[in-house]
Amino acid sequence: MQFIVKILDFLVASNVYVSLGVVSLTLLSLDIRQIEHPNLLWFVFFATLFVYNFIRLVNVHSIIASSESLRHQIIYRFRAFFWFLCLASALIGFYFFVTISEYIFFPIIGLGFVSIIYGLPVYKYRSHLFRLRDVPGLKIFLIAFVWAYVTEGLPALINGEPLYFLALFERFLFIFAITIPFDIRDVNYDASHLATIPQYFGINTAKWMALLAILSSELILFYRFFFNNDLNLIGAISIYIAYELSFILIYRCNLYSKERYFTVGVEGMSILMGALFFFSQRCIG
Repeated sequence: MQFIVKILDFLVASNVYVSLGVVSLTLLSLDIRQIEHPNLLWFVFFATLFVYNFIRLVNVHSIIASSESLRHQIIYRFRAFFWFLCLASALIGFYFFVTISEYIFFPIIGLGFVSIIYGLPVYKYRSHLFRLRDVPGLKIFLIAFVWAYVTEGLPALINGEPLYFLALFERFLFIFAITIPFDIRDVNYDASHLATIPQYFGINTAKWMALLAILSSELILFYRFFFNNDLNLIGAISIYIAYELSFILIYRCNLYSKERYFTVGVEGMSILMGALFFFSQRCIG
């Protein structure tokens, strides 16, 4: 059991875990459309792995100075390996980008630009360098938008379809909801100028906003099933189960929850949703 825990800790610290979450939701969107596009999935995985590791590694010294979390200790201890992983994922991701760029070149360039400046200091004001994530209240909306566009927008565009805004909004709400617990976890560590939702509204209100976002996602899911007919019953149920489990995790989270509650449990809901839908269509559907 201890070995499994250590493996999970390493997957989290290396950002492989979060990359699997993005891939899982992208696969979900492809499966709903009944199309296969492995090159898109590989690109999404390695691009996510590169971006998350790059942003974290360039800030590792400032992070480790203000954090004693196990995750950050692992990152600092194995930073040479993570730099190698970052470079390798960039090269492999670029290879798969070339194979799909004729379909979605400009959206990927735009998303990549936003993702990089999100974590890198690009604006100087009164001798202080600021990152896009330092703009008060903006961080969670950027994360939810980029995740939604990558996991739902890119599968639509690569299939030659217009953007399905209802599905995009549903995905946005889900990512918004499962991101709030991380802001709750960091409420005592985030700089006050960030004005995260828990900082601005308080922890209880933030949790209710997240729960409302999950309920709204479920309502959109029901509408899509009953009126748009773009989901079969077993597929809709599998997504609904993931929403309900996310609801429970959000409801039970607090400042005293263990770090793995967030990094493995809450973060794992995106993996679970894609996995449940995948197996529902192949083993049951």
